[in-house]
Amino acid sequence: MEKVKVYVGCSLTHAPAEFRQAVEDLKIKLREICEVLEFKGLSDDHLPNDVYRHDILGCVCECELLVAICDYPSLGLGWEMAVQSEKRAMPVLAVAHLSSKVSKLVLDPQLPGYEFHRYINLVDDVYMMVEERIRIYE
Repeated sequence: MEKVKVYVGCSLTHAPAEFRQAVEDLKIKLREICEVLEFKGLSDDHLPNDVYRHDILGCVCECELLVAICDYPSLGLGWEMAVQSEKRAMPVLAVAHLSSKVSKLVLDPQLPGYEFHRYINLVDDVYMMVEERIRIYE
């Protein structure tokens, strides 16, 4: 049986290195239970259009679940969430740390397939949320 395709999106530009490392650790752990689609990341080598084509037209338009980590502001993540929920009508699991300040729009847009949850430990808590969410594909 094929693994569920999951795309993990987050702020890269405004996020500290420690947070970005935790996101990478989460993706490593998620590979135990799903296929994780990789974003381009921060690099001067990537042109904006290349990032758009890869991340949104590629990863977001292929994934069965978008995990949106909303701890830091990100226009790119907002764009990815809108494509997934509005254009594709596919599931979004939005998460943020208990202490993170998050836009009210992200908290409850009342869209089918959209959920927002708080976490304490990014890797362990979000892994369990994804594991629970992908059971519907089995």
